[in-house]
This record gives sequence, C-alpha cells and structure tokens, in this order.
Amino acid sequence: MDGRAVWGSRDDPGGGVAVQVLAFETELRRHRDVLDDLRRQALSVTLLSWESPAGRSFRTYLSARCTELARTAELLGAAAEELGSYRRLLGEAELLQRQVGL
Repeated sequence: MDGRAVWGSRDDPGGGVAVQVLAFETELRRHRDVLDDLRRQALSVTLLSWESPAGRSFRTYLSARCTELARTAELLGAAAEELGSYRRLLGEAELLQRQVGL
C-alpha cells in the first residue's frame, strides 16, 4: 500500500470500508514482520565478539535499539489486532446495511 486510501462507493461490491480496513491491517502486519526481521538481524550482530571498547559500546547501543524495535513491532501487532476487531464490526454493519437495502 502506498499510503493513499481509496475508498469504494456504496455501489461497488468490493468497496466496503471493511475491505479498506483489511488493507491497512495487512500493511501493519507486514511492517511488524519487517521490523521483527530487522531486530533479529541486529540481535545476531550483538552476538559477535567485540574486542574494542567502541565495539562493546556499539553492541550496547544495538541491544537498546533491538529492544525498541521489539516494542514497536509489538505495538504494530496490537494495532493490527485492534483493526481486525474494528474490521469485523464494520463487516457486520455493512452486511446489515445491505440486508435492509441501504
């Protein structure tokens, strides 16, 4: 997704808001996975043996960034879960609207 929302019209059978929310939810999960992959790669670097004080400082710095990446990935996952709940409610509401002819 490129950050631009394309909202469907009422006449568009695939254009419900729930479909758009699903796209955002999917993007959040994708970003979470990318951050988690980056965190794992950075963690592997922290396992290397660093002989110099600068290397040890970098390892400490990288460990702190890994912690921040983990928290950000966790928050993205939680946001995706919340969007999933919202999407399900929207889907039910859209179905009810179609059933009553709105």
